Amino acid sequence: MSQRARLATLDVLRGFCLLGILVMNIQSFAMPVAAYLNPTVFGALDGLDGVTWVVGRLLFDCKFLNLFAMLFGASLVLGGDDTRPRRRLAWLVVFGLLHAYGVWYGDILFTYGVVGMLVVGARTWTPKRQLRLGLVLISVGPMLTLATALAFDHLPHSILDEFLKYLDGRTVEGELAAFRGDWLTQLPVRATIAFSGQTTSLLYETGWRAAGFMLLGMAGLQRGLFAGTALSSRVALLLWGLGLTVTGAGIAVQWAWEFSPRAWLFAQVLHEAGAVPLAIAIGHTVVSLAQRFAKATPTRAIAALGGVAFTAYLMQSILGTLVFGGHGLGAFGTWSRSTLLLAACGFWLVQVLLASLWSRHFGRGPLEALWRGLVRRDFSLRPRTVHAEEPSP
Repeated sequence: MSQRARLATLDVLRGFCLLGILVMNIQSFAMPVAAYLNPTVFGALDGLDGVTWVVGRLLFDCKFLNLFAMLFGASLVLGGDDTRPRRRLAWLVVFGLLHAYGVWYGDILFTYGVVGMLVVGARTWTPKRQLRLGLVLISVGPMLTLATALAFDHLPHSILDEFLKYLDGRTVEGELAAFRGDWLTQLPVRATIAFSGQTTSLLYETGWRAAGFMLLGMAGLQRGLFAGTALSSRVALLLWGLGLTVTGAGIAVQWAWEFSPRAWLFAQVLHEAGAVPLAIAIGHTVVSLAQRFAKATPTRAIAALGGVAFTAYLMQSILGTLVFGGHGLGAFGTWSRSTLLLAACGFWLVQVLLASLWSRHFGRGPLEALWRGLVRRDFSLRPRTVHAEEPSP
């Protein structure tokens, strides 16, 4: 593929990932942390709400974050040294800190910045080496979770408490009170959750997964995954089947054992394992459809969203927390899961339309321009000339 066509396909996939990520993130904007981990402690699980939870867990949770990390790894390869990657990543850490403590605790920018600095040197490795190490790193988180489940009855309560306090719902009332309050009232709770995500969770799970998928993205770029040539239709179908089966088994375990802590851990192992083939299968399918319908209006509109991914990601957080936080409309903890899914679909339309309108006049998103300016002293919004050295975040 030409460089222009390849980057256009990556933009479509990146935009599609942003839409998928919102399906899960909107639950964190609108509900306590426990509701994301254990839906039985907050909100209903019958009727449409139960179906919504199953669909989100099966098709969205982890899958689009995994794909987003792969795209980030691919962008590190495309960028080369001309984009001053380490300086870019350092500024990404700064953006992540501002986002996590000032807007929303579920930030991924800090993780991508820190982990990216550790794996950026792997850009020049062979795809085989990137693939092997990537798979090893991805397996670390599930293995640690499995070890925790096996040793569950023998671990000190102090070690388990960080995990149990969210799963058993004891933090729900405190979060409801905090996030229904003003920005300063929210700050201590938001900071506590964000710090845990940037330390304990990063070392236990998210850091390993992000690093592994970044390496898979590097290998996938060189092997033609984002050009639709790496997998045959039969292999893609097998990945779909494997991913859905393993992830579905994890859901069944959680449901059968009523989200008890130890069963939840075993189910999480299955969930993360199933998310690997599913993420790759989803990516292949989206790329294939993007190529087949390259000139279709929806494809071009989603590509426009992918071209301003950094701005769009932060826009989701800012508007989401304004709608649900006490410093905005104060709807935290009042919407059902099915209503939140409909809201996410509505916001998809808004973001795609805004991105399409913006791309008609400017080549970079406003935060993309700010990020580039901080790194390269070029704050312009001029129409984009497609070069390998200008990947989106």
